[in-house]
Amino acid sequence: MGFASVGVTLEVTKAYGDIVKIIGKANTAADNVALHGFMTRASFAGDAKPIIAINMGVVRQLSRILNMTFTPVTHPLLPTRAAPGQLSFVEIQKALHLVGQLPAKQFYIFGKPIAHSMSPTLHNTAFNHLGLPHSYGRLETDQVDADVRAALAHADFGGASVTIPLKRDIMSQLDELTPEAKAIGAVNTVIPFTNAGGHRGLLGDNTDWMGIRNVVKARLPPSSNKIENCLVIGAGGTARAAIYALHALGASRIYLFNRTRRSAEELVHAIPDANVELLDTLDVTSVQGPPPSVIVSTVPASATATEEHVPDALYLPSSLFSADAGVVVDMAYKPAETPLLRLAKTVAAGKWHSVMGIEVLLEQGYRQFELWTGRRCPKSVVSKTVLAAYHASA
Repeated sequence: MGFASVGVTLEVTKAYGDIVKIIGKANTAADNVALHGFMTRASFAGDAKPIIAINMGVVRQLSRILNMTFTPVTHPLLPTRAAPGQLSFVEIQKALHLVGQLPAKQFYIFGKPIAHSMSPTLHNTAFNHLGLPHSYGRLETDQVDADVRAALAHADFGGASVTIPLKRDIMSQLDELTPEAKAIGAVNTVIPFTNAGGHRGLLGDNTDWMGIRNVVKARLPPSSNKIENCLVIGAGGTARAAIYALHALGASRIYLFNRTRRSAEELVHAIPDANVELLDTLDVTSVQGPPPSVIVSTVPASATATEEHVPDALYLPSSLFSADAGVVVDMAYKPAETPLLRLAKTVAAGKWHSVMGIEVLLEQGYRQFELWTGRRCPKSVVSKTVLAAYHASA
């Protein structure tokens, strides 16, 4: 069947299905390229439907590599391939890179200190597992300097994670913000995009709130339809994300405590419709209604203590865990058992679920990976590798 006949077939099939599948035969490698060219042109039609176009024959594999819709794939764990010439997803990604269809991108984490960040392990593990040619590295700085601006402007820039102290400063370099980033007022994810006019831009998003929401939601009782009171400790960009996450979970009241009250005051009305109230002390026994059943700390673990009168440390009283049960999240992930989590283990053993910061890092990182690549992160492989590296370095 020639391409003229194929064109007629495409026109006919539009009336009967949502996806068109065409199987041909390749006698030479050039036949695959010709098929790809024809299908690319056909896809540009205003009423075009998704097309699966694959050739059969000895040299058919290139058509499977170049096909862009629902390419049939195999997997190394399968005993046999479902059809001759089938490739795995990883094989196709590597081949696309070799033929110039999948350029290698450079990803970063911006911030300071980041020497012990698990983000490079998280994303490089995912890239390697899926056969993607990208790499993720650290760019340590406490300001949006020339190195950061150069990385953002480079042609191979694929995206960036942003951590303290740059979650707000980075916003001056971005062209657009997602509604979530606007509401939170902090960015932890930078995504390059190309607009309708072909111009390159940078989008700022925030996945911290999703990580917090996911770990809390996973540990709430299935019968829990409403969270009464919550507590957020700290007043930085991550605290904003925590307030947003707890509000998204339906928290009736979110108490906020920060040693510098002025910083906390800026967050009271930062998240629209969130009911935020400031506390003058972490003794939550005097709050209105039931004590907090969800606690999220966003301050460094080194700045907290469970003993009174420790110099330059925030005292964490046992009364924090006055509720019969709850979830406590410490965003700091060094050490693994922070003073806050150790206190929960001591005074509320078996009643409160404790969440390490590394778990939130994983959850927000899964979303970052999807935003950058359009692919689902291989969570089981990534979490196993990251947690092993994390505990080995603890």
